[in-house]
Amino acid sequence: MVLALLGALAVFAASRFLGTAGFAEYAYQVRAVSALRAMQQRAMQDSRPSYCFQINFIPSASGNPAFGPPSVDYAPGNAAATCATSIDFSGPEYLRTDSDEMTGDDITLDIINGGNTNQTLIGFDTLGRPFTDEGACASGCRITISNELTATVCVESQGYIHAC
Repeated sequence: MVLALLGALAVFAASRFLGTAGFAEYAYQVRAVSALRAMQQRAMQDSRPSYCFQINFIPSASGNPAFGPPSVDYAPGNAAATCATSIDFSGPEYLRTDSDEMTGDDITLDIINGGNTNQTLIGFDTLGRPFTDEGACASGCRITISNELTATVCVESQGYIHAC
């Protein structure tokens, strides 16, 4: 009986003591889904036309991979800051990664639309539909987070955001 318990414990617990390989990718996947859904909800509740509701991405090919909104200050008169192409690294952590966080975990980040074109942002209109810096995500958009494993976030053309 003791040997059976030790065997079961070794099988299930050993993976937790061998390191974080493979776990980081899925943690970033969950964070990206959460950030995109939060921005989508904000876009559907705030219909001011000059404000942008987007998550900006720095793909691995452009430097330290990261994602986050350009600004979280949607006060009157701050529309230009919400449409910037940078990431506000002082914003809340549930909406962004740190500037060197993904690099520290050896994560690569790629964002493509349905036409296999690399993107630097995914924004949302007042109906929650996604668009990129090249226009609509007519065939959806895909965010690939990889290292030893690959985790993917899909943003469908109708606005459904999910791990895929």
